[in-house]
Amino acid sequence: MNKSRIHDGKVHVSKPWGQYTDIYRTKNVVFKRIEVSPGEEMSYQYHSKRDEFWYILEGHGLMIINDIEAGAFSGDTFSIKSGVKHQVKNIGTSMLVIFEMQVGVCDENDIVRLTDKYNRNQKEES
Repeated sequence: MNKSRIHDGKVHVSKPWGQYTDIYRTKNVVFKRIEVSPGEEMSYQYHSKRDEFWYILEGHGLMIINDIEAGAFSGDTFSIKSGVKHQVKNIGTSMLVIFEMQVGVCDENDIVRLTDKYNRNQKEES
């Protein structure tokens, strides 16, 4: 039997850029709510074993995909295949809220950081 965990919104993981909350997690599918604080950013990174789909729920951000910048506004979506470099920055004055779905081998250690303003190493969570 494939075990899964459905969370009730009480499991928060704090990060230097904000936090995320797991909503649903299995080995092959993850659904989470990401909150990036104003002026903060996630690392410029890629994943080797999973694809991601991001839905911008609220806020104003800057999305960087393979060195190309695009605005990230409420209602925007981004499909990020494995191996694709990506980063999001909150350039607004309120929380940037993103729903992220991961598909593939969903391991929080599958992160290769290219740049990171918080000086985290490649094997830590994003």
